Amino acid sequence: MVVGASPNPSFVSSILKNLLRSGYSGQVAAVNPRYESVLEAPCYPSVLEVPWPVDLAVVGVGWRQFPTLLEQCEQIRVGALVVITSGFAESGGDGIARQAQLSEWAQRTGTPVCGPNCLGLLHVPSGLHALPSTFPQVVSGEVGLILQSGMMAPSVLTPLFARNIGVTFAVTSGNEADVDLADYIRYFVEDQQTRVIGCFAEQLKRPSALAAACELAADRATPIVMLKIGRSVAAQRAALAHTGSLVGPDGVIDAALRKLGVTRVASVDELFEAIAAFHTRRLPRGNGLAAISVSGGAAGLMSDLAADCGVRFSRLADETQDRLSQVVPEFGNVGNPLDVTGQGVFQPELLERSLDLLADDPAVDAIVYARSFPSRLDGESPAYHALERAIRNHPEVPFLAMSLAGGHFFPAPTIDTPVQRPLDRLDGVPFLQGAEYGLKAVSALMRYAAHLRNRQTGAEPRRSPTGAATAVARLVDQARGRGLSTIRGLTILAAYGIPSAREALATKLADVLAAADWIGYPVAAKVEAPGLAHKAAAGGVMLNLDGPTALEHAFRRLVGLVPDAIGVVVQEMLADGVAEVIVGMSRDPRFGAVIACGLGGIHVEAMRDVQLLLPPVTRAEALAALERLRGAKLLEGGDIEALLDVLLRFSDLCIDVGDRLRAVDLNPLIVRPVGRGVVAVDSLFELGS
Repeated sequence: MVVGASPNPSFVSSILKNLLRSGYSGQVAAVNPRYESVLEAPCYPSVLEVPWPVDLAVVGVGWRQFPTLLEQCEQIRVGALVVITSGFAESGGDGIARQAQLSEWAQRTGTPVCGPNCLGLLHVPSGLHALPSTFPQVVSGEVGLILQSGMMAPSVLTPLFARNIGVTFAVTSGNEADVDLADYIRYFVEDQQTRVIGCFAEQLKRPSALAAACELAADRATPIVMLKIGRSVAAQRAALAHTGSLVGPDGVIDAALRKLGVTRVASVDELFEAIAAFHTRRLPRGNGLAAISVSGGAAGLMSDLAADCGVRFSRLADETQDRLSQVVPEFGNVGNPLDVTGQGVFQPELLERSLDLLADDPAVDAIVYARSFPSRLDGESPAYHALERAIRNHPEVPFLAMSLAGGHFFPAPTIDTPVQRPLDRLDGVPFLQGAEYGLKAVSALMRYAAHLRNRQTGAEPRRSPTGAATAVARLVDQARGRGLSTIRGLTILAAYGIPSAREALATKLADVLAAADWIGYPVAAKVEAPGLAHKAAAGGVMLNLDGPTALEHAFRRLVGLVPDAIGVVVQEMLADGVAEVIVGMSRDPRFGAVIACGLGGIHVEAMRDVQLLLPPVTRAEALAALERLRGAKLLEGGDIEALLDVLLRFSDLCIDVGDRLRAVDLNPLIVRPVGRGVVAVDSLFELGS
């Protein structure tokens, strides 16, 4: 039933036209009191007069008619609504109230509502073409699409169909007054025909429901690719801690999607290639990639792109290289990516033998066959037979075909040789287009495979003492209204087994000197003041004090620095640090505690080299975060295992304290040489509201 269709051009009239000519086997009617028929469909004055049960109502009338329309739909028990009409929450003002009323109606009646302000939906298996867009061809396949922007439907579907990449269901969700992204993902996961889910998302309305749906998808090995827009949104208000200024809403979304195993892409083109790659039924065993082509230039291009695209071309075993050197012509170059030279075009045995040798190398987990431009491949060609044999002989290795360039998909590689059996995919995987987006898709495939492998290991045991949570909750509750002192912060760290530098708080000069004698010179001195969050920036830290005279001078200067100074903290100097890092937590209103780790010290906000994690954090997640840091090489030679241990204990702390703490900083955390551990030099705890 299409409500509001007429002979005049409109979105809803186009939907009626597409329903009538798409081969949909169900009954289709229009509702409009002005006509007896529209586009050869019977037309009725009102919803109440449609003479058969209505499973779906596509609604395109003005919002002023909605109270009556909803009452009638409820009366005849319409199965579901697709609301094309705009003028709801997207328009602000009264539109927000109208959308709230629509949501309430959907919840009260149990009638699913798609939209409002959407562009309809498409269910290919049944021929239900309830979109106004038309396509040269509609292809049935294995991809489920959720597009919050209606106009993304032709932008995504037309190119996919042109490449013969088919879909099961494409829905434009609009404002999501009722059914939202999480609901659609869950539906697609449970649909036996859908194997890959693609999303264009403008908002994540229910993070917990989305997380549950994505976890279900991972349980069933259904990959999700998401283009989430909004990276340029201004960052959230910074907390007092450094961490708050480093954590923006988009970074949190990145961290959340990464934890859930969702592949986030940055463009529509990247979305296409990831969707194509995830058609594979073979997942890589690891992160080692090999590529093969008939061009040295192609090999160089892929090598240049590798790091930025997130892939690593494996170093081939010496035995593999020796055997390849006996196969590849002497004017070629044995390496990875591998150039079998132009002779590979005329001597397919070069390609066949090289594919076998690459697939047999223990460091290779996936192989890319690089072609020149997007075109079909002849299934009767020697090159395809070589690929087919390699696929058959190495069932544990995914093989993907990728063109160096993207764009128009040509019917054949050359006009001189007719194609006997045109193919557009290899081992069920559509050919990837463009070296950059293609390699990013391979990287996404490898990350997803690693995510599924890591999930199989189950939850990691807690590293922190079980009684820490109770003790810390008591400390935090006692500090309300006064703030957490440095010493109380040290007590919290100690409860979780997080090492910190030896220090003592003193309010009198004699006690300061006694503390230094106990710790041993040289020492650092820091002002202790409840209202001073960043001591170093305010000049409240003095380092390398090598004797009583220097310490006495520091004490007198620091206690007079700010009016609320209550004393001076004397701390040991650590001279053997490899690097300084920050480990911190801030609270996101949607996802809760967010952990940041990265390069720290006084330059933390200038460098902003941090990675975000959502607790509970696993060792694999923590290690991957450290490896993603731009300055990861600065940690070489440091005690990484000790740093990972602190990250996992800090994750326990963040879970235990709940919203009692709004932000925490351990900055800097000194990473010492291997076997020497890590030490927190300064900490800041900001109480929750």
